[in-house]
Order: sequence, then structure tokens, then C-alpha cells
Amino acid sequence: MKSKSRILISVFLFSALFALVKCSAPDSDVYNRLMEYAGSIKVINTHEHQRNPADLGFEKYSFWVLLNKSYLNATTNTGYYQHFLAGFERCYGYKGSAFTKEGIEKLSKQIEEKYANYENWIDECFQKFNFGTMFLDQYWAPHNSNIDKKHFSFVLQTSLMVSNIGRAKQIYTETNEEVLKLKATSGIETVKTLTDYLKLAEVIIRDAKENGAVAFKNPQAYRRSIKYENISMDRATFLFAKSPQISNDGETELQDFMFHWILDKAAEYNLPVQVHTGYLAGNRNQLDNGNPVKLNDLFIRHPHTKFDLFHGGFPWTGEFVAFGKMFPNVCLHLAWLPQISKNRALVTLNEMFDCVPYNKILWGGDCHFIEETVGSLKFGKQVVCEVLASRISDGQMEGPEAKKIISAIFRENAVEIFRLERK
Repeated sequence: MKSKSRILISVFLFSALFALVKCSAPDSDVYNRLMEYAGSIKVINTHEHQRNPADLGFEKYSFWVLLNKSYLNATTNTGYYQHFLAGFERCYGYKGSAFTKEGIEKLSKQIEEKYANYENWIDECFQKFNFGTMFLDQYWAPHNSNIDKKHFSFVLQTSLMVSNIGRAKQIYTETNEEVLKLKATSGIETVKTLTDYLKLAEVIIRDAKENGAVAFKNPQAYRRSIKYENISMDRATFLFAKSPQISNDGETELQDFMFHWILDKAAEYNLPVQVHTGYLAGNRNQLDNGNPVKLNDLFIRHPHTKFDLFHGGFPWTGEFVAFGKMFPNVCLHLAWLPQISKNRALVTLNEMFDCVPYNKILWGGDCHFIEETVGSLKFGKQVVCEVLASRISDGQMEGPEAKKIISAIFRENAVEIFRLERK
């Protein structure tokens, strides 16, 4: 009797689960219409690492050169592989569910031809795939505002200003070419005290703003925890005077002080702060460095600073969504999440729609070359349109509202959050 009851319960649960999945499955016609609409939007891509081929020094470009700078270091079942494949299918007409020797040889010839005139190629891709601008995070040259402004918008990485504060007397007087140029025009001859250093940092920020910077970027989870203690000016002044002969803990305190200072400047200059949270590219790192929960105190201490949290906070997607709900000054960014895990991206976006106003959701490609970005855009649109089509099928919304949300995520939210119409 008990066995029969268990069977009946199992059948009931399976039927209920099947009905739930069936009723939440998106209507293919609705999904296709939403995807078509998404293709009509002039996309503002709010996170990229696009590399100009001239900067990399290769004599010619091939599939293997692009592969070297991509996230494609995994097998065919992964999102990294599939979005890379999607980019080449859309850019070059590549056919097949996997890369083959013959296919790669053909692709390399196509790539070499396109990259022989990269300006024409980037123009062609922007027009074909309807990109408006891409936010450029140059981790290799964080202070360089001399960029291709036809296609890109400058993001000021704070990595040098924060990470190297304990060695600032050497770095900002000897080795950093971009900063030396700024220092030469600022009237700051030496960097001996913390006051000198903050004056120079102010020059760097002002120059970035005048050259069209749209945001700050904090990538420090790759090097340290994104937990920043509140360090007093007196303590920071004492540590700076002793630097670089200070302990690792002293160095961390200086970094903590500096990032809080930058957050105050972000509010003053109306520049949102993008923060890497969650998973780290390249593997073999301290994963919990990027746990978004560690940012909680910053949101409280800096209520007038806009924060843009990256990558869905994966694997802490629930905490990531909660911050978007809890704090008016926190926005949520889908960049890279669909490539890490499309299934988690679908679940997370559903939770975001349950908890957070859609005008706080952004998208970015997070790639080095245009081909991969094109694949990333396809993945991002698929996730957004699949979730919205399911909600239409469930009767939770109608088509016009879904289209408004698509436009918001891929364009309008960026215009508002980063004040692009004012630039």
C-alpha cells in the first residue's frame, strides 16, 4: 500500500512539474518576434575589452590569434565555445556545430582579409549587428582616453590608482607614461605625500571626464577581496608616508582608503562605478574575492554613488539580485553570465524581473574581438527574449511591455544610467 502511494505521489509530482514546464515554455512565434524586435535596437554595449589589432603587434590575423584572446579554453558543450561559434557563424557564415580543421582554415583566410582593413571591418560589424557604442575597459592601458570614439566610450579603470597606492612614489614618477603626461600638465612635480597623490588622482579623473569617460571600473576581485574597510585620512596619511616599506595589511588599508575616496569622486563627477563580481576569468584564483555580499557596506556608506554590478555575481546570483532590490543606487549587469551558464542566466533574469525594476538591468559583451562580441550579443538577446516570451505565454505581460523591456536592457537604461544624452 505504501509502495502504491509513493508511486501515485511520484506520478502526481511528475505531472505537476511537466505542466509547470509546459505552461512556462515560451511560444516560438512570440520568441521569434521578440528576437526580431531586439535586432532592430541600436545597442549600447556597456562592457567590452575590444583590442585594436594594431596594439597587439601580430603581422597578420587568423582564427588562432582571435582564439588566443578569447574565453574559448573549454570543450564544445560549454557556453564559452557555443557563443564563440555563434559569433563566427554570424560574422563569416560559418556552418556546423563545432570547429573543424577545414572550417578553421577557411575562417583564417576570411579573418586575414577582414583584418587587413580593420576600420572597415569594425564599421561593417557595427552596422550589420546594430551597435551604437561600446564601453571600453582597457585593463592594459587604464588611463588612455585617446580611443576610437566613433565606436567606443571610455571607461576609467581604477586599478592603478587603487592597487599601486603603496608604491605610488615610484610608479607615478617613473614608469607610467600616461600619468607622466598628465603630471607634466598638472603642476605636480613630485608625489611625496598622500595629499600630492590625491591631487594627481583628481587630475586623472578630471582628464578622463573631460575626454568623455562614462564610468569607473573596479576589477580588483582578480587580486584581492572586494571588501573595503573604512580607513581614516590620518591612518592613510601615516601609511603612505611609510610606503613602500609597509606590510601587506598596510597596503590593503591604503587600497581600502583609496577606493572609498574614488567612490566619493564618482558621486561628485556623476560617473557610475562598475564592479567585477563573481566568477573570475582564467581559473585558479580565490573565487570568494568577488562575492558581491562583500560590497554591502559600500552601498550603505555611498548612497549617492551609482554601482553597476557585473556578471550576475555568479555563482552568488541570488545575493546579486537582492542588492538590486535593496539599494536604489545599485544596477545589475548581465555581461558574461549567458556565456558562463545560459541556464543560470535564465533563472537569474527571471528572479530579477520578480524583484527589481527593469530600468536597473544592463547588458555588455565582455570580449576582446568583435566576432566574439557578436556571439555574446546573440546569447544575451536569446536569454532576455526567452524569459520574456515565457512570461507572455504565462499571461504575466503582453508584447508591447516586453518590447519596452528589451529596448531598456539593450539601450535605454544605459542612456539614462550613464547620462549618455548629456555627453
